[in-house]
Amino acid sequence: MGIIKKLFSKNKEKTDEEIKAELLKKATDHWNANSEQTGFDEQNKLDSIVKKNMPAYEGNDQVKKKNIRAALLEIAERGEAGILAISISDKLGISQPDTSTALMYLTKNNYVEAVTSPAGKKYYLTQAGRKYCISKEFNSDV
Repeated sequence: MGIIKKLFSKNKEKTDEEIKAELLKKATDHWNANSEQTGFDEQNKLDSIVKKNMPAYEGNDQVKKKNIRAALLEIAERGEAGILAISISDKLGISQPDTSTALMYLTKNNYVEAVTSPAGKKYYLTQAGRKYCISKEFNSDV
């Protein structure tokens, strides 16, 4: 009897409201399943905070500050001639990625200005960079 009902019954198409209800139910189930994973994400955030407070992180931060200061001093010593990033790296004995990071920081904070030349990007001290160097007594020639 069940087979005959299936054969003779009209194929009922779902209405828009039924489709919306099913979609909403699936989305809710998906949301609830993913919300259980937030505890894992919160633990990762706590771990990253703990890592930042560790002495190893502070030591790494001190190295970055030292590289930034050394790069700024080297640019200040060159004065109006400007200097290439690779020259800073070679002169200071700092790796090129670390030099690039220091120069990006200095450029972002408007202490130095990058000017493209045929030889490559040359870095020059800006007015704000000069004031900073004078206030910190880096170089009397600045």
